[in-house]
Amino acid sequence: MVTVQGMLIGLVLVVLVAAAPGTSLMVERAEGGLRHEASITKRVFDAGESVEVTITIRNAGANPVTLTFFSGQRFDLLVRRPRGDEIWRWSHDKAFIQVVQSIPIRSNEPMTLKASWDQRDYQGRRADLGAYEIIAFVTGRTEGSERASIQLPALQFTIR
Repeated sequence: MVTVQGMLIGLVLVVLVAAAPGTSLMVERAEGGLRHEASITKRVFDAGESVEVTITIRNAGANPVTLTFFSGQRFDLLVRRPRGDEIWRWSHDKAFIQVVQSIPIRSNEPMTLKASWDQRDYQGRRADLGAYEIIAFVTGRTEGSERASIQLPALQFTIR
């Protein structure tokens, strides 16, 4: 069963799509003419199993939309406990080239980004069993946007 919730915030549309346990989970946010999606393959992961995250940026319009990045970083992922304790961040041990790059996103041509979390914290320890959430960020912005990055709603999952 799939449930859909929508919320309009100014000119930003946030849509959460939740799936039944055991199936994939996807969240999305529309902003600046682009639809940003983040998904994980399932809602429950075994201890030690890699949590794969896919971020897809789509142009829902007919004309190209330019996404400008201010470094070589295109996205980030934050893993935390539901109460807010940060466990891991994808970018924490990475360095990015400092370059401005504008990428046109054409109609119906998605830009796909992938990363995974190996269920380890900043110190390399295995994460405890229980509830977690991953928040995906797209680090580019569209023309006229004041935001430094686009934050998607949290993907909630469990480690058992």
